[in-house]
Amino acid sequence: LSQIWSIITIWRLLALLLLLGNFKNIPLIWHANMQMRIVNAFRFVLRTQRPKVPVTSAQIFQPLITTSHAPIMEIDFNLHKTNSSYFSDVDIARTHLVCTLFSTGIEKMRGGTAAITGSKRPLFGLALGAVSCSFKRELKPYETYELWSRILTWDEKWIYIVTHFVRKGAVLPRKYTLYPQQNSTEEDFKRRDSTSSVDSLEGNEAVVATALSKCVFKQGRRTVSPALMLRESGLLPTKSLDDALPQEVERVPIPSCSSSDSGIDVADADEEESELERIERERQRGMRVAFTLANQSQNALEMEFTAESDALGRHSDGTGITGVVSTLAQLAHLKRDQML
Repeated sequence: LSQIWSIITIWRLLALLLLLGNFKNIPLIWHANMQMRIVNAFRFVLRTQRPKVPVTSAQIFQPLITTSHAPIMEIDFNLHKTNSSYFSDVDIARTHLVCTLFSTGIEKMRGGTAAITGSKRPLFGLALGAVSCSFKRELKPYETYELWSRILTWDEKWIYIVTHFVRKGAVLPRKYTLYPQQNSTEEDFKRRDSTSSVDSLEGNEAVVATALSKCVFKQGRRTVSPALMLRESGLLPTKSLDDALPQEVERVPIPSCSSSDSGIDVADADEEESELERIERERQRGMRVAFTLANQSQNALEMEFTAESDALGRHSDGTGITGVVSTLAQLAHLKRDQML
């Protein structure tokens, strides 16, 4: 009897270790965890939770850094972080960025910061129109990594946000502009000298994946232009960019740039060049980078749907109990020499 109890105790201990090691993947915990992560991002809309330093146009293209890790239940059969799990991380990182930069604009559009504002205005939110992610290097089990998210560009309707997955500690920003209290000590300045440079992303091991999100601000069924949200949030000069937006974006070769650089050296700009012109120049450069998710490219992809032409056939993907039973039943009819 004592031997049985010892075995049960061992299994309980192993189960406890498994639960602790994969807490955010326990049934329903993922949903609760995602909701808490989203609430954690939403809180930066509150006046008391906003950075002490007000946002300005100088911070439009600067990244916000969030941190995550790869638990064992997000690992695929290659012992890497599974590709699908990257997208939930991007959702959270994108929410942090939008709630931080656009907190003032969100308050104005909602008529307050409370969960129920009582303003009787239509619901306001950010809808995801498209997302893509390219995977460059693997993330190992329990490896900690950072997500550097920033505004890439925008047009009349869409705002494009780029997120870089970066190995933790591999790269440090020059300084933190919204949270100066986080700026590095003398020891961290020494660390910067030893961290990798991302001036050339080719062959650089710091960036492991890059995601691009195409989003739209919505108030009820009405689309709110990114330029309006930027202006209401204090991120644009008083003059609007609406007149400067091109109707079409020409596809041209894309110059390389570092992940945390806006592509514009403001210090070298002519004194006569206005801040608005510098912002517009960077916006147009980012639009060329975001061409793959622009409407022109998406419409071309949609036209590739072959519709009523010939098809190969149909397969079941084996989802759920029915799928498992069906798969086992099919395999049960195979002879040993057919199990290849």
